[in-house]
This record gives sequence, C-alpha cells and structure tokens, in this order.
Amino acid sequence: MNKAKYAFNGRFLTKGLTGQERFALELLTHMDKICEKGEFCVVTSMKALYLPDFENIEIIQTGTLKREAWEQFCLGPWLRKHKMKCVNLTTTYAIGHCDVVCIHDASIYEIGRQFMHSAYGFFGTIWKRLLCDIAARKAEKILTVSNYSKDKLHDLLKIPYEKITVISNAWQHYNRVEEDNCIFERLSFAKDGEYFFAMSSLSPQKNFVWIMEVAKRNPQLQFVITGKAEGFTHLGADDLKTDNLHFTGYLKDGEIKSLMKHCRAFIHPAIYEGFGIPPIEAMSCGAQLILSPATCLPEIYGKSAHYIDPYNYDVDLDKLLAEPVAPATEVLSKYSWEKEAKKLLELLRE
Repeated sequence: MNKAKYAFNGRFLTKGLTGQERFALELLTHMDKICEKGEFCVVTSMKALYLPDFENIEIIQTGTLKREAWEQFCLGPWLRKHKMKCVNLTTTYAIGHCDVVCIHDASIYEIGRQFMHSAYGFFGTIWKRLLCDIAARKAEKILTVSNYSKDKLHDLLKIPYEKITVISNAWQHYNRVEEDNCIFERLSFAKDGEYFFAMSSLSPQKNFVWIMEVAKRNPQLQFVITGKAEGFTHLGADDLKTDNLHFTGYLKDGEIKSLMKHCRAFIHPAIYEGFGIPPIEAMSCGAQLILSPATCLPEIYGKSAHYIDPYNYDVDLDKLLAEPVAPATEVLSKYSWEKEAKKLLELLRE
C-alpha cells in the first residue's frame, strides 16, 4: 500500500450496479489486469455490498457511515492519514480530495430544474453542483464519458480542454449476462419478438412521454418498458398501463438481455444523455436502435442507429426500421472496457 500513489473512492461498492457504478467497477476490473501489484488501492465502507476479487489492486475497508457521510468523515480522514491522492470515478467525492474526478455529464447545469421537484432532489442537485464547481477549480484531472460532455464542461464550468480526458463507457460486461427467457412466460405476447423495448428511469430527460404517445397512435404495436417507477415525474406505473404498453418494473439482467435480443427494436428517446449505456448493451445483443439525436447519442452511435424527432409522435416505426443503417460493429469495435482502462492507467501514471 505504501507504493500506491492513488486510492480510488470505493463508495460505488455500497450501491447497486447502475450506470456510474458499472463504469467504476468495469474500469477497475480491467485495470487490475494490467497494473502493477500495489500500484493502486480502493477504499470502501465496512458495509460494502460486494468486494471485487482483484489480484493487483488492494481493497481496503474503513468506517461504517453511509452515503455522503462516509465520504466526508471516513474516506477523507483515511486519505489524509495515508497522504494519498484520490480518484473518484463517480461524481461525488470527499471535500479536499478531488484530485481526479469523473463528471459524467453536465445535466445538473443544463436540465437541473428537472431534479428539484422534491426536497431530496433540490438539496441533492445543490450538493452535486457544489462538488462539480469545486472540482472544476481544484481537480488535477477531470474525466468525462463523451466529447459532448467534454465540450459542455468546458463551456459551462470553464474547465480547460487540456484538463479533461474522455474515458468512455463500453459493453463487454454484457457478455457475462446469461439470457433468462422465463420473462416470456410472464409476457406471453412478446414470445414472437413483436414488441419494442425500452429501459431506464422515468425521469423527464428520458422522455418516456414519447413512447406513451407513440403507443397511443399505434395500438397495433406492443411496447415493453422496464425500470423503477420512481423518478422526477408525475407519471407512475398506473399511468402506463394501457393495452399495448407494458411497464414491467424491475427485471433481472438476464431477463432484460432476453428482451433486448428478441425485440423489434430498442427505443431510447432521451433528450439528455452523457453517454447512454442501455443502447450499446442492446446493440451488443443484436437489437436495432431507435434513438433521439440529442446531446451525445449521434456521437456514440453514429450511422448505426435509426433516429427520431423526440417531440414528434407521428412516426411510422415500420418505415423507419426499413431504412438502412451502418453495421453495429462500427460502434461495438470502438468502445471496450479494456481500451478505456488502459487509457485511464496511462493518465494516472503521467
């Protein structure tokens, strides 16, 4: 441990594997294979939900506090005691230890009002803005996940371009997920693949209103949406129960993979994304993509996806899917956890 220069903020190990947590885990898993033993460590809580089986990166547990309190009152003192710099692969960090911070997108500045409909959302947004403002001034290195986000962080936070490095998401983790076709016993109408599939939260920037409105206009088509019903919107699961729109709630990864593999197309009409992992996961399963041309999505998916106007609900999906697109390999070959981990390792060794 004395050899290590950087400690990674392991708070992500106390949470479920959503976008940012997946990003952190996969990068470290692949970096562990190419770094030297003892070159890095991960500091996490005594109450971590899981501990990766790393060979070269040491896992250290300290403190039992939760959430932000653990970062400020457990991680921070540990870093000061051991005089180590900190790499934060999710946006939060211990004040005074923002040496390397990944700001995944600029959503709290561009669409921050959408997160402020509750006290938790309001104070959470203010806290994240504070952290990003400090990191913009104090961090040695800033990471982000797309060139779109890099440009926005430069424009909105005045971070010099040379200080920002793009470390993208990838999809190879999905190779480890086994399909679970039992989902088709529950969704019998979907057995023949005659459905459109979408996933994520119901927060306004995901624009699931588009799917609802398109479903109303196309009663002959079936739409399946999976994800948690909670979010920053007045829409709940009951609002989504129509004859041809099926809200599943939470599903296991294997069930999601089966739905991705057999759907007519994976729909992602988001009006804001920093990267957008679900579409690349779906693409890796062989699904066609129907995307909004908003923010980073054309950068990531290029000519390999079908694009819709996220505010126009009168769309002929059959005609859209008949249009030719570039092979998915143009996207899949560009993004890999192995390449991104190597890029991160080289950056930290500078």
